[in-house]
Amino acid sequence: MYPVGAVIGFGLVVFTWLLVLSVLLLRERSFLNQLFPKEAERDIRYKFKELLEAVDHQTKLNDQLSRDLQSYKKHGLNHFQRASIARYNPYNDTGGDQSFSFALLDGKLNGILITSLHSRAGTRVYSKIISQGKSDLELSKEEKEVLGKVLN
Repeated sequence: MYPVGAVIGFGLVVFTWLLVLSVLLLRERSFLNQLFPKEAERDIRYKFKELLEAVDHQTKLNDQLSRDLQSYKKHGLNHFQRASIARYNPYNDTGGDQSFSFALLDGKLNGILITSLHSRAGTRVYSKIISQGKSDLELSKEEKEVLGKVLN
């Protein structure tokens, strides 16, 4: 009644389908055996409780790390974080760039600006306090340049 080729073809399709389903079923069974090993309790509520405890533990660790990071950031603002130096020749009678201006600021833009002016007669060193990125004293052109570099 049915041609033999059609019956064989249909049988091969059904066999292939059953083979694919068997492979998928074995993979699922392997996954479930990993999730619920025989030596441990096989109740899914136990596994969910275990998972929730692990998530809760990680959440507490993340919260603690976040607090520590904020503390370190706040504490770090008090340490020197920015520096800039410029060498130059302010006088025509000396050779080379022996003079310099050096700015050192913390995270709150407070710090110090040190200038050393070298001439044949000697070297003079000046310091100026920088508060919130500005000096109370007047700055030279070179000092303004160095402070501008360190602020940017």
